[in-house]
Amino acid sequence: MKNSIHIFLVFILLLCACDDDAENEPILPEGFSYISFDASNKSVNENDTEPATVTFIYSSSTLPAQDLTINYTITFPEENAAQEGVDFILPSNSGSFILPAGQSTVEVPLFDLVNDDLSVGSRSIIFNLSAVEGFTLGKPGERESKSVEITIQEDDLFEFGFTSFEDVPTFGTLTTYPRPAASTNPLPNVQDTDPSSEAPYVSFVSTGDELGFTASFIASSVTDIEEERMGVYNNTVAAANPDDFETTFIDGDQAYITSDLDGELTLTFDEITGLNPDVADPVLDIKFFFRTTSWESTDGLAVYFETAEGRGQPLLSVFDDDAEDIEGVWQELRIPIPEDRLATGRLVVTMFNGAGSETIIIDSISIKGIK
Repeated sequence: MKNSIHIFLVFILLLCACDDDAENEPILPEGFSYISFDASNKSVNENDTEPATVTFIYSSSTLPAQDLTINYTITFPEENAAQEGVDFILPSNSGSFILPAGQSTVEVPLFDLVNDDLSVGSRSIIFNLSAVEGFTLGKPGERESKSVEITIQEDDLFEFGFTSFEDVPTFGTLTTYPRPAASTNPLPNVQDTDPSSEAPYVSFVSTGDELGFTASFIASSVTDIEEERMGVYNNTVAAANPDDFETTFIDGDQAYITSDLDGELTLTFDEITGLNPDVADPVLDIKFFFRTTSWESTDGLAVYFETAEGRGQPLLSVFDDDAEDIEGVWQELRIPIPEDRLATGRLVVTMFNGAGSETIIIDSISIKGIK
């Protein structure tokens, strides 16, 4: 008798366990049928060479005995909508596809991607299954799979701020900037008081897309005070004076030069907005050149991105042996920007030269990222 009771209790417990499990599973009636996509959201990269595809699912007690035409419509999100012909190209048979007889799934090519050089951010397009008689739209428990939103991920870097010094006025002769013997902040252009002067511009108020900048100077010596080359020069001057420049410029026709400074020059650029933690792959791009000479330990450059929290650690720092290792060769660097710098801020470049012939050329500088 006791054994019978034990067996009965175990049977009851098993039934209860089965009921608990059943509560977590959808109850499908006999003959239940549905059609869906395999996902409600997908991402593709703008530079993908293959078409964007999605898997279609046909679920029924029997497979189709003949080819079945499935229709769909196309809609767009209210924000960041993809544009036909700009972001994607639809196939000639867009709006429908064939599920072959005897199959329950098929891979559906939805569109080809347009890979351009524009940086407009990620954009999306939505494909919606049309009703089929006798079938429910979407998977059980995932009705949203009756549609799929495909996001085209941007692969081009957006330029948040840049300059290659092309907008700055320059002149056709090798002139020098009469830098002061004392530290000066800000460092004025000679043209502020003498509009006819052909001394190089050391500061610049933006007149277009390029960043403007102001200069400041910390003097450390008064040796050969009229020998400095500082400010923006063009390739006409650089090509005519190879002993002074050693090279011509590679990004446009103009660049910022410092040589024989006997001190420290700081360029502070206009404020850059738009950087935030949602920006992907943020980078500093810079092209610069160190003239072949003897570099002292305090000679070189440092680049910062200064935010409301201060300058932080330099994004780039080149001094001493590092300077000698790269002298005479153009440097084209792309440097990741750390997360603590992803905020509104400004580029700050400091350049240090002694009384010798150390020459630094900055040809272009920019902040980029994928929005």
